[in-house]
Amino acid sequence: ELATIAQSVNVLLSRLHASQRAQAEQETHVLRAQLSVGRLQLALLQNQINPHFLYNTLDAIVWQAEAGHSGEVIHITRALSDFFRISLSSGADWIPLAQELKHLSGYLSIQKARYRDILNYVIDVPAALGESYVLKLLLQPLVENAIYHGIKDRRGGGLITVTGREDGGFLCFCVQDTGRGMTPDQLRDVRARMRGELPPAYAPYANAGTGFGLNNVDRRIRLYYDQEEGLSIESGPEGTRVSFRVPRKTREEIVDG
Repeated sequence: ELATIAQSVNVLLSRLHASQRAQAEQETHVLRAQLSVGRLQLALLQNQINPHFLYNTLDAIVWQAEAGHSGEVIHITRALSDFFRISLSSGADWIPLAQELKHLSGYLSIQKARYRDILNYVIDVPAALGESYVLKLLLQPLVENAIYHGIKDRRGGGLITVTGREDGGFLCFCVQDTGRGMTPDQLRDVRARMRGELPPAYAPYANAGTGFGLNNVDRRIRLYYDQEEGLSIESGPEGTRVSFRVPRKTREEIVDG
């Protein structure tokens, strides 16, 4: 009888240890996920207060003021104010699409004032989608990448087109440029890095100049929307096309979530 009791106790202890190990593994997974979120949020914050972008914009304002272009000074200053106000958004992760587009428009207005004839852009998103909620700062980093890695170094400049559409309860966005594009090797490395197959050092387009980077946007989409698909990238001599598809969300869904 004592042997039977001892065996039962051993079985219970074994189950208890297994349960504790499983719980510890689950807690470790949660901590790793939280750490990943923290790192992404830190990168996002660093992007929001990018000093180089601020310095260059303030320089542009000074140049316009010295030239007596008061209207241009007002325009750039307002665009800069909108850019940082929406970037911060009182700490909110989710904002109305209308604000995301206003943030993007402010950014492009500033860059247009800086680069003038070498940069043209079109934002084509139906106004009816403006009340949908999206994860903050999904579009601007992609546009920044297009400017610094596509348009800026292309002789004669180019065009950036941002489009957005609804498709069966999903929002589909595309940022396309007519810049210099990526070589097949660069494109392969970018895709491999987003799949986690290459370390950062081997990804030429991993970070958009001083900005946020394609890889981080891809990770945020997968993480916050809890989906396997992130960014889709096509590139060649005629330019680069970056697109993604996410569920359309209402304010109520964000609050309840």
